[in-house]
Amino acid sequence: METREAQIRRPRQQRSRERFEAILDAAERLLQDRDPHDVSIYTIAEEADMPPPSIYHFFPDGNHVFMALAERYFKLFLGGLESIEGKQFDDWQALVEFRYALSRDLFNNNVAARKILLGAAATWAIRTRDIDTNRQLARGAIVELNRFFILPKVPELVDRITETIIMNDAIWALYDHRFGHLPDDQEIFARRARLGHMRTYLPEYLTARDTVLSVEEAAAIAF
Repeated sequence: METREAQIRRPRQQRSRERFEAILDAAERLLQDRDPHDVSIYTIAEEADMPPPSIYHFFPDGNHVFMALAERYFKLFLGGLESIEGKQFDDWQALVEFRYALSRDLFNNNVAARKILLGAAATWAIRTRDIDTNRQLARGAIVELNRFFILPKVPELVDRITETIIMNDAIWALYDHRFGHLPDDQEIFARRARLGHMRTYLPEYLTARDTVLSVEEAAAIAF
């Protein structure tokens, strides 16, 4: 007999969505001070001031709470963290570093995000979803590059930029394991690695556009 894999129960009504988000908030608070294996449905229920059945109503186990929390962070990254409207970049490297600096700040300001995406709580399901998100981020990066610069056609560019993102995340995961955060004095090595990889498929200099393109215009050129 075929068994169905347990899934997160996604709420539709406003009150249920508020409870769902409150559960994630509680898990995030617990992860600030606890290792992921010390966070369970029961500790989350206590932190959220809810009975355990209220947590089980949405989540079959603690790992699925972590998965939902990871999805919250993925949405933040996909949202861009900060708009580039009105900003100027002298070269493509500056644009790339602007985005990575925002991501690094998010990780350093959120212990739970590091544990969920870079550390011990990163399950195979989260890793798989992370790779999918990285491909979306790569597509977004191509659009942004096209907005500011005349970008040549590069074969399999989405794949190449996805590789850069995954490589950078692996370095940051190592730093988080060693230091418990992403230290300033180590970032130069991560920067050299990601820009060095990008220089294997992008030219050192890209011509800046006279006028910054809209997202729609850049996307039409990019894909």
